[in-house]
Amino acid sequence: MAKAKSGTVGIEKYRGNFRLRLPRAIAEGSNRYISTGISIDSQGGYKQAQRLAWDIEDEITKGKFNLSKHKATIKSEPIPLLTLVELWQRFSDHKKASVALSTHHKIYEGTWKRLISTIPHQSPDDAEVIKDWIVKTRPACTARQVVIHLCACMDWAVSQGLLSTNKFTGLSKTIKVSKGHHIDPFTTAEMLAILHSFQGSHYENFVHFLFLTGCRTGEAIALQWKQISPDYKTVTINATYYLELRARKPTKTKKTRQVPCNPQLVRLLQKLTRGQPTDQVFTSLEGCVINNHNFLLYHWRPKITQLIEQRLVERYRPSYNTRHTAITRMLESGLTAAEVARVVGNSPRVITEHYAGVSRNIVLPEF
Repeated sequence: MAKAKSGTVGIEKYRGNFRLRLPRAIAEGSNRYISTGISIDSQGGYKQAQRLAWDIEDEITKGKFNLSKHKATIKSEPIPLLTLVELWQRFSDHKKASVALSTHHKIYEGTWKRLISTIPHQSPDDAEVIKDWIVKTRPACTARQVVIHLCACMDWAVSQGLLSTNKFTGLSKTIKVSKGHHIDPFTTAEMLAILHSFQGSHYENFVHFLFLTGCRTGEAIALQWKQISPDYKTVTINATYYLELRARKPTKTKKTRQVPCNPQLVRLLQKLTRGQPTDQVFTSLEGCVINNHNFLLYHWRPKITQLIEQRLVERYRPSYNTRHTAITRMLESGLTAAEVARVVGNSPRVITEHYAGVSRNIVLPEF
């Protein structure tokens, strides 16, 4: 609905019906909103609401407007006080149709929903207190994202008449976050120790592939033989595996990229038994799609923990940090940021904060 001019009666959609919004000079707070009882799906519903609005405007102009009279005929409804969790659930339901299924499942019904449910202060009027609690209990980058999401939720709630004002507006800007991403690669010595620890195990080639290509873990899990060229010179990355939904989906950037194979990667792929086009290149012990949670819990973590005890690895980092390691090694080998971006599916700015031109054929470093 278009925003009403100052002094006029506005018309809004609210809970499936049209309702009227009185000028602030006439009423304040919840009394500003009058339910018409007219469904937004009814034929001619908007015109009926418009006639009611004009009648009230005419009464206001003539000094004959009586709010009590309208309360008796078309009930004035106060805005209900909903908790953060309740507002978030409605916002999540609203976003479901406009975001990817995996994003809705992971973010709106997953990460942020669980976090919001733990906040002890559930009144949206306590925005400052809520923000302070989040900052104290979460890293700054996470806290800022939570507040940004809550602000978006409250903006939507205001537009739907579920909230009178959004008190989260501007709060995210007060949370200071250090610039840049936290990149924590393994050193060359640590990488070699990890590769040696997986040698002879079922996941040896999988881990080797991660360190060589810098693929996201889900991309490597989703890899099928049709993505490996017949001559083993390139690997096409066009999908990732989403564990929670047990399904393949487009890559994070929704773009397809070609990873060139150096001799080391060619040898790794050639020693594998090539399956049917839709067969997984890397599988679990049972021959199924790799469950990354189980891989981390039962294979990666025990080996890294053992290497830490042997003082061959300084501290624990998940397998995703093989990506940081590969990107760092590519840059150290002399590849430009743009060249690395082409291989790993990122942007030059994210990698080095400045653009560099692609000037030669890309050759991945060996180890």
